[in-house]
Amino acid sequence: MASLDTTTVDPITYEVISHRLWSINEEGATTIVHASGSPVVHATDYNFGIYSATGELAVSGVFYTIPIYVMQMVIAEVLDRFPDDVGPGDVFVTNDPFIAGIHQSDVQFVAPFFHDGELVAWTGCMAHLMDVGGMLPGSWCPGATEVFQEGMLIPPARIVTGGDLNRGLWDMILSNSRLPAMVANDMSAFLSAHRVAQARLTEAIDVYGAAAVIQTMETSIDRTEQQMREWLLELPDGRFQHQVFIDHDGHENRLFKINCTLIKEGDRMIFDFHGSDDAIVGLGNASRSGTYGSIGSAILGIFGSRLPWNGGLVRMLEVRSPDNSVVSAEKPMPISAGSTGAAYLVECLALTCFGKMLAFSEKYQDYVCGPADGSWLLTVLGGKNQFGEAYAAMPMDALGWGGPAFRFRDGVDTGGAMFVPGGGFNDVELTESRDPLLFLWRRENLDSGGAGRQRGGNGMDICFSLYDTDEPSKVAGALQGMVVPNTVGVFGAYPGATSHYEQVKGSTWRRQFARDGHVAEIKAIEGEHFVPEAKATLVMQPEDVLHLLTQNAGGYGDPLERDPQRVLADLIGGSVSAPYAAAVYGVVMTEGPEVDGTATAAKRDEIRAHRLASAQNLQPHYDTRDDLPVAARWADTLILLRDGEQILVQSASSGAVLGPLGENWRDVAPWRSVPAAEVGPGVVLDERLELLQYLDPLTGRSLWMDVHLKGDPLPVDFVLPASVLAGDA
Repeated sequence: MASLDTTTVDPITYEVISHRLWSINEEGATTIVHASGSPVVHATDYNFGIYSATGELAVSGVFYTIPIYVMQMVIAEVLDRFPDDVGPGDVFVTNDPFIAGIHQSDVQFVAPFFHDGELVAWTGCMAHLMDVGGMLPGSWCPGATEVFQEGMLIPPARIVTGGDLNRGLWDMILSNSRLPAMVANDMSAFLSAHRVAQARLTEAIDVYGAAAVIQTMETSIDRTEQQMREWLLELPDGRFQHQVFIDHDGHENRLFKINCTLIKEGDRMIFDFHGSDDAIVGLGNASRSGTYGSIGSAILGIFGSRLPWNGGLVRMLEVRSPDNSVVSAEKPMPISAGSTGAAYLVECLALTCFGKMLAFSEKYQDYVCGPADGSWLLTVLGGKNQFGEAYAAMPMDALGWGGPAFRFRDGVDTGGAMFVPGGGFNDVELTESRDPLLFLWRRENLDSGGAGRQRGGNGMDICFSLYDTDEPSKVAGALQGMVVPNTVGVFGAYPGATSHYEQVKGSTWRRQFARDGHVAEIKAIEGEHFVPEAKATLVMQPEDVLHLLTQNAGGYGDPLERDPQRVLADLIGGSVSAPYAAAVYGVVMTEGPEVDGTATAAKRDEIRAHRLASAQNLQPHYDTRDDLPVAARWADTLILLRDGEQILVQSASSGAVLGPLGENWRDVAPWRSVPAAEVGPGVVLDERLELLQYLDPLTGRSLWMDVHLKGDPLPVDFVLPASVLAGDA
């Protein structure tokens, strides 16, 4: 670990100042919430950070984390554009994703902090503003074909000069919004947060001196960098690959592949996205800065669990991507879904690639999980509210999706997003008091978490209608993962349920409610049931109902290895149903309920036999070996054996030698194409895709399952250099 330079600050003072900086950052973040009033901000779609004088993150908030490292890029851009022209009391604004942003709705304010004429630090904040113009209320535009249809682009500009507001720029931003009062409130909250945090920084410097505060920030970043490099040096070098898919572009249900290879070399990480599809002429792109921020968010989620959240975590990070791809879109490509399309999936890719690497280290296998945040169940409503005023509403309840499973625990039901670790969503009553909506229900969705030895968490089931208004509303539906289960499980586990939304046109729910006192099931609501495509613009009439189901994370390990008593506890607790327990976990219940041990053993044998009966690439005979040295172990799934100059792939459970490693372990493993219904009632799969399950040939154990584009080359989960394979594990 890095030693503390005590020439400026002693270790005790260092700790005191470090905690004071965290407290100052927390107060800045809290100021945004208290001053904004936006329901999106109240649902934690914002963040605040303190940055060094050179623009590196020193302290991060715990809310929406993708922008945290993007704001490093904003500060660097300001320093480049305004050399020797940054002064006390200045505040700079931008929302341009093609310069340093995520999408236009995520507006960022950064402000230099001076003390006695010296630039000491920066403060930075952002939030999703409810409307920044564009062709639809809320500025999410499924039908857009170019960025200019989606809302204003604000290049890095000075919105406050020496404490004086740039009224022209301020008014220009407000005049482009359908909700100028709410946007003005948000931006006023930003300025208040900067003032509060910088006042507290001044107080800290008055006590400890500017040099001590600067030294504390710089030392913290340096120590995190060194600790991060030391951790990386403990992990194996190699190449670790994963692929995901975007469904629909707002115009047609095209599929777009994002290919990611993590190249780990010593204490360096390179994320290479070559092999990804070109940028989308529609909804779903991420910019280069959004992609960088998403990888940073994944690093926070894994490595930040042990190390301070600052710029030291990403100093060894390099991102490579082709020009104008789905993860590096360039103007004039549409970008309004930059935060919820490819950017989300980049985090999925990074987490899964990290997991494939960490699984080679017994010390760090408890950090392995599958993708945490596969999609945002985005539905933005706009029109006239119950007060006859213009409104735009983005229900944040879908943040309650199910979390991923780990080797040592289940995923958290309605656990929320990894990239919003301090996140939440609004009370139903707050939403209903502000917007013309009435919730018919909001609850956990049974059987929606990915099955596994440790199961993924269940997600949300939400249903609401327009209420107290005679005006129709427009709905921008911008879902991801309706027909692609990108939140796959790991090491034999199954993916979680895909996302879903359904409109019931001309429903009779009010009459049903008056008659029965409640409405509890979507199938019981009379009317025309309509399932839109993943990305669509809808018109919602006052009598209509909208039903939403979140995509949820996958499990860990073969579901048939889950302790039957834990499945029973899930059944009693309302997390799984009896048919699901039998079909997916192979656990048969008696009345009571209790586990029928004999029937369960038989059912599990039946499922394993069914797997092998439909398997391809199955050889007539497999050797079992225990006499060869072990080169590496991949979780409890595969063992790589050294046989002279050759590396063999062995299934860890039975000892069956699958064959020589070659370029891809999948080439020697039995596999089968799995119907979506077999892995869960809420999983929907596009016909151009298939779920591939790899098997132990002797036991039928599930080794790995993921989504594959038919006819496409298989992803290569790992390629280890000879230096790694040369020594005993």
